[in-house]
Amino acid sequence: MNGRKKAEETPEGRIAAVAESLRREFEKAYRERGNDGPTEPDYADFREALRPYIHREMVVFAIKRVRKSSAKALTDIVKELAEELRQWEIQIKD
Repeated sequence: MNGRKKAEETPEGRIAAVAESLRREFEKAYRERGNDGPTEPDYADFREALRPYIHREMVVFAIKRVRKSSAKALTDIVKELAEELRQWEIQIKD
């Protein structure tokens, strides 16, 4: 994966960076296998690779939305979402 998956400013850009990285990984693996096996990822590969990133983006969005709420409710919800975010980020490989 490349650094754009976190550095990109938009959720769409971060997800696109992950997809491009996955495609490159498949091309590299194909060459290393002596041009044998799948040459590109299929939908299941994308589904698995993108799952933690999409969930991460959803949690980040929820945190941003909740920050506009009341202080007590905000604190409780942000703590809960921060823990969920931490769990998804553990699954994301650098």
